[in-house]
Amino acid sequence: MNIMIKIEKIYCAALAVGLLLLTSCDSFLEVDSPNSRETDNFYNTPIQAEQALLGIYNGLMPLPEYSMLMSDIRCDDVWSEPADDKQRDYVDISVFNPNIYTASTINSMWNALFKIVARANLFIEKIENIEWNPNKDGVNIDSTFIAEARFLRAYAYFDLVRYFGRVPLSLNSMTAEEATNRKQSEAKEVYDKAIIPDLLFAIKNMKDEAYTASGSRAGAGRATRAAAQALLGRVYLTMAGFPLNDTSKYPLAAETLKEVIDYANKTGKYWAKTADEWPHIWISDNDNKYHIFEIQYVAQKNYGNPMVFNSAPNLGTEYIGIQMSGYRISADAGLEAVYAEYPDDVRYPATVNTLTSNHFFTKFFEHKIKRAELGYSDIDGQIVDRTYFPINYPLIRLEDVMLMYAEAVNEAEGKPSEDAIAQVNKIRTRGGLPELREDEKETKEAFLHAIDSERRRELSFEGIRWHDIVRRNTYIELIKAKFLRQASDEKGNIIRPSYMKYVNNVVPGTHLFPIPDTQMKAKDGLYEQNEAYK
Repeated sequence: MNIMIKIEKIYCAALAVGLLLLTSCDSFLEVDSPNSRETDNFYNTPIQAEQALLGIYNGLMPLPEYSMLMSDIRCDDVWSEPADDKQRDYVDISVFNPNIYTASTINSMWNALFKIVARANLFIEKIENIEWNPNKDGVNIDSTFIAEARFLRAYAYFDLVRYFGRVPLSLNSMTAEEATNRKQSEAKEVYDKAIIPDLLFAIKNMKDEAYTASGSRAGAGRATRAAAQALLGRVYLTMAGFPLNDTSKYPLAAETLKEVIDYANKTGKYWAKTADEWPHIWISDNDNKYHIFEIQYVAQKNYGNPMVFNSAPNLGTEYIGIQMSGYRISADAGLEAVYAEYPDDVRYPATVNTLTSNHFFTKFFEHKIKRAELGYSDIDGQIVDRTYFPINYPLIRLEDVMLMYAEAVNEAEGKPSEDAIAQVNKIRTRGGLPELREDEKETKEAFLHAIDSERRRELSFEGIRWHDIVRRNTYIELIKAKFLRQASDEKGNIIRPSYMKYVNNVVPGTHLFPIPDTQMKAKDGLYEQNEAYK
């Protein structure tokens, strides 16, 4: 069930407030007063508040496509074949074109994330005016609603900092004049003043289940305490790495992530128990079953997963009835080599389609062949156009939490612990791999390499790899190696010299994207462009 369906129209009629929400290249802001008559009339009852809260969730819906284009395509797991006829955003981003500050994808990601921030800010302010009654278990519903809004705001700011670095920070609605004079904050300030406090508040006030305005338990799809803990653990691990390098966060990451693992073990949630079950994670019939937190979709116009259409090349009707985008996106040889270490790994054929010359990613693509092989009925008739793909998109998975925990412990203690090794082995053996060899767990460096390989096999094409190699500050060497690999034959001879120019595009500072050109031009001197794009 999708919690966001049909909420957008209700919500947008009530909320006309934005924070740096561009409406065109000539317009910087669309910021109305938070005390407008529309919002005052809307925030009167708990039910209306719940509708507004779901509207914040609705803002997540476009993110998977932007994540694919700005994270997956940027990393060393994915190869995007440059087009001879014309350049597109995904190609320019993938080859580190230094002139991508005008790319619509980057501008759209900026706007989408700040839309979530603006909605959350307004929600938190307005919800205080509503009279609430606690549910029969004594839960304060208003506190849980605010916790969800702050969780979503933290998620948006976390992505903004990871993709753009210094961004304007606001924890309240602003007038147009205030917004047009709000300068960028340093990344650490955004972490310290927004992301971490929001997530700590969410953990304190969320429960194991979300609630409706009437006090009953909400359906699946809403954020819970486990989601907030998992996200905070990811935040701590990110802060411990490049570029902040605050290593004091490693123990905090380990402690927070372990609480999520213990909760999952106690409740039996989120885990596909066998190798045969793992491929079923990526079937829409199993939505809301395996992920700690996910973006929900259904087969309805404009409510499907937007990334799926662009993730596959043009294919015959044996796969799907509609024509796919034809983007030249495939698994890089480096990733395939990691999978090839263990030919019996069930995750490889469930992640990468090797039946065609283009080894595209099939993880989120529910084509007819895949569903039939797994014993599910054909839903091809429901996929009327590109906006109908119903597969949910995970933002936080238990496996990610387990591997982040292992990494945090390894870094905090300077060596792998027995529990950290057990977490990695649990994932490996379910996938059909043997347990770690002795030499893979003898040293901190060897264990980190084993974790890294396991993250690639388990989490490929989920918008995670790029952030991993940035956090470890290995992105320059790994991406340069990818371009060199694509330019060479098996003997190392350069056979595609045009690809060599991409090697020089990967320079320090390209772990960030540029501030969108529309933002830079809106008010002269307000923002400073990121160093690699000046």
